Amino acid sequence: MNAHEAGLAALGEEDLGLFPAAMEVLERISLGAMPAAVSGDVVPRHRWLADRWRLALQEHSPGEYCEPGEEFERAYAHLGFPPEMAAFHREALSHLPHLLDDTVALRDLVVRAGDVLTAYQDNVFTGYLNAACAEIVRQAGPRVLELGGGAGLSTAAALTALRGKDYSYAFTDVSPPVVRAAEARFGRDPKVSFRTLDIDVDFARQGLADGSVDVVLAGNVLHNASDVGRTLRRIRRALAPGGKVVFTESTLDTAASLTSVQFLLSRNEPRERTPFLDAGEWRAALVNAGFAPGITLPEPSSPLAAAGQQLITATAIGIPADWPASKVLAHLERSRATEVVLPAAIVGALAVEPSLPLADLSALKLIRYQGGEVDEAARIALGVELARIEPVDVGDDFLSDIAGEADLELDGIDLGAAVAAVREFGRTALLSMLNALRRRGLFTSHGNTEAEVLEGVAYPRLLRRWLDVLTTEGLVRRENDLLIAVPSAEDYSDAALDRAWTRAARAWRETAGSDGTIEYARTNAERLPELIDGTCDAVTLLFPEGRTDIAEALYRENLTGRYQHRAVSAFMRGLVGRWPADRPLRVLEVGAGTGATTERVLPVLASAGIEVDYHYTDVSKLFLDQAAVRLRDYPWVRFGRFDIDVDPDSPPCSFDVVIGGGVLNAAADTDASVRRLVGLLDDGGWLVLTEPTVEEFWILTSQAFLMAEAGDGRSATGATFLTLPQWNAVLDNAGLDRVLGLPGDGHPLTPLGHRVFVARVPNRI
Repeated sequence: MNAHEAGLAALGEEDLGLFPAAMEVLERISLGAMPAAVSGDVVPRHRWLADRWRLALQEHSPGEYCEPGEEFERAYAHLGFPPEMAAFHREALSHLPHLLDDTVALRDLVVRAGDVLTAYQDNVFTGYLNAACAEIVRQAGPRVLELGGGAGLSTAAALTALRGKDYSYAFTDVSPPVVRAAEARFGRDPKVSFRTLDIDVDFARQGLADGSVDVVLAGNVLHNASDVGRTLRRIRRALAPGGKVVFTESTLDTAASLTSVQFLLSRNEPRERTPFLDAGEWRAALVNAGFAPGITLPEPSSPLAAAGQQLITATAIGIPADWPASKVLAHLERSRATEVVLPAAIVGALAVEPSLPLADLSALKLIRYQGGEVDEAARIALGVELARIEPVDVGDDFLSDIAGEADLELDGIDLGAAVAAVREFGRTALLSMLNALRRRGLFTSHGNTEAEVLEGVAYPRLLRRWLDVLTTEGLVRRENDLLIAVPSAEDYSDAALDRAWTRAARAWRETAGSDGTIEYARTNAERLPELIDGTCDAVTLLFPEGRTDIAEALYRENLTGRYQHRAVSAFMRGLVGRWPADRPLRVLEVGAGTGATTERVLPVLASAGIEVDYHYTDVSKLFLDQAAVRLRDYPWVRFGRFDIDVDPDSPPCSFDVVIGGGVLNAAADTDASVRRLVGLLDDGGWLVLTEPTVEEFWILTSQAFLMAEAGDGRSATGATFLTLPQWNAVLDNAGLDRVLGLPGDGHPLTPLGHRVFVARVPNRI
């Protein structure tokens, strides 16, 4: 019996033909109640739900609302719900405006109606899904972990299916009373254990060992995770390689649930979107977490599909890269695997694992490995055939086309005027430095010593850099121990500075088309005295009220940035055009931030016709959360935290391309960060970076207040950015071959110093 057959068997004599008509009744009445309710006040925590209502009303004509009556009751009965559910929903419909404005709490309605939460899970649809899940659990055991067991409906079905088999079953829930109730109900079975488990907390920290279960069951619980991707990765770690996750979830909004139980999902901290994923989003999330998606039920043509409830399965693929050799060895012995793919580093560790002589690997015939070489001693110790997965080599002839494509971004732009606008912008920032120092009582009728300038400042290193560039640019001169402003005070007075910023904004807007960058820099300039003494937080100026629109403008509107993004997308277009169809392209983007580079690259990859695994990373959870929503149309993109100043979790040789768009200038030690990235690249892999290589005066008055003190080649001078020779040395010292640098000599943008670096890892063997 397969899962679908098991589900149908649980329905018995139910007439499936009645279900669509019954759902249509509930949908019609629920939709009819929405327009009047959603036109009133909606508190912030329910706005995500109101947005779903509006979307439903756009997709379906609501018709005239009619009070729920006998037809409504019969519909719920046909769908197998207990009477409490119809009573609860009827009362919710009568209070919809007050539920949206929070003058009525849904939980009060729940209490009056009875055990609604159990009633909602007890119906024909869940009966089918629970029975189907139970059959999959029966076949995938024997070590079963149930997450969010709740009322135990999934538990009862699974334990019935497992009867007569050798199994262990762990019932878990985040609520201790729920766990105690389950123990009272199922505790007579000695094969069942009970414990609390929070799906939002690392499982190992809660006592659940990696690779310790064969199947994870979760009935309508995963949407409650604060971060679905992280929870799926926790499940992946708990599962042995080849283990299964089987779960049920709502993948399609119904008006009935939108006007009833979904109110329970609103939080005090407003949601940005529905917590429910559609089928495609679940598939993408599973792939990102290391699963191969499997069957889904019911079929779209089934009458049962009307409820929007779905069973989803997936298989844990591969062996986690950070498993110790002893754990990998235990898995290979237990699973009786005949062939396995491992990183070269793990193969080498297996060969010297002390427990190897005691392990039975008689079933294992072949280990295929990648990333480095394995010596002959390892081959002898393991006693199995080893085969290296050769890195991909597509050559580099496509690089010659990149410069020409990047220049297409500049078509129709007066480059002379654009460069002049950048220089005027920089000059205005320099005058703002003088103005800020004067507002601090400096550079008045006489000069000041450096000690006087630095007295009481929160950023002495940055202020020293100001003095250096002001001196170099001829705006400050040194006489003995004194620093003296060269321009007259009128040249950088508040009024003069206001005129200078207005001119700079006009020139910038004429070439960039917008002036978000200028306005950000101008706001910082006005607050410089407070920034200098530490009474103003630079973060609030870049992300006012937590918004990211200013940061988005900084990385998108300037001409050099657009040129760089076009060059990176051209590189990716050339690479994927030569990439073999039978090998996935593994891409890591670090410091992805607002996605300015990403949004130019992903469309190129999406149209390439090859398998792509794109890892979008940043140190900021805010950026990652926003990107997960914005990039949901790219299911092969996964998201994760990556700190360029910390050794990565990923194993060596995990990627074919690493992209960093304007991020490494924020590294504490650029040399160390580049070496980390190079270690993640496979032989022949590509490092693609975009970085400034000359001092940006406006950054010295804005983002420089956010940057950590560097411990690399910048430390001697206090410079914000490495120079071009310093960058070339970093790449050379990391063992890379520099294969492309843009813009080239003589290009109009070259004096501005914004560079594209493409470097390649030589074959290490």
